[in-house]
Amino acid sequence: MNKKEREGFGERGLRRVQLMVDVQRGDRESCRLLFDDIGHPLMKFLRRRMSDSSELEDVYQDTLLAIYQARHTFDAARPFEPWFFAIARNVASDHSRRHWTRASWIDLVESLPEHPAEVESREPDFDHLLSGLPQGQREAFEMLKLEGLSVKQAAARAGTSVSAIKVRAHRAYRTLKDLLAR
Repeated sequence: MNKKEREGFGERGLRRVQLMVDVQRGDRESCRLLFDDIGHPLMKFLRRRMSDSSELEDVYQDTLLAIYQARHTFDAARPFEPWFFAIARNVASDHSRRHWTRASWIDLVESLPEHPAEVESREPDFDHLLSGLPQGQREAFEMLKLEGLSVKQAAARAGTSVSAIKVRAHRAYRTLKDLLAR
């Protein structure tokens, strides 16, 4: 790194670059020092981006872990901060995406019902389900899933091609899925 490049980094930036280079070499103390140094700016950055502050600590820890896991991607000829904040932004975005995906599937109700609905739970009659399959599909399913034969072995035993046995098995899976759904 030449003098002009170093001037653009600033003193703190140069120190962080050197610490990250030491972290890449496996120096634990440098890792502790670097994480102590970036802790406050990271927390400030995450607070501005997260709507749910109850999980702020988790995202903070996930970000530090991501930085450590991505340490090999850091280029010492470039400033530390853009690399660091890009990782933090990605971790925060991933967390928000997962949070809102989970929230969209949760039905919120004012109160729980007094008596939970009774659900009849019974095991499907597997022999009955298999008997509902056409002969070729049942044969392919039994050889592949019940006997554990390879596709090649099943095709040889059925006297057909590998492609044909795959098609029969796929159709059997689809038919069984439809029967189970009923």
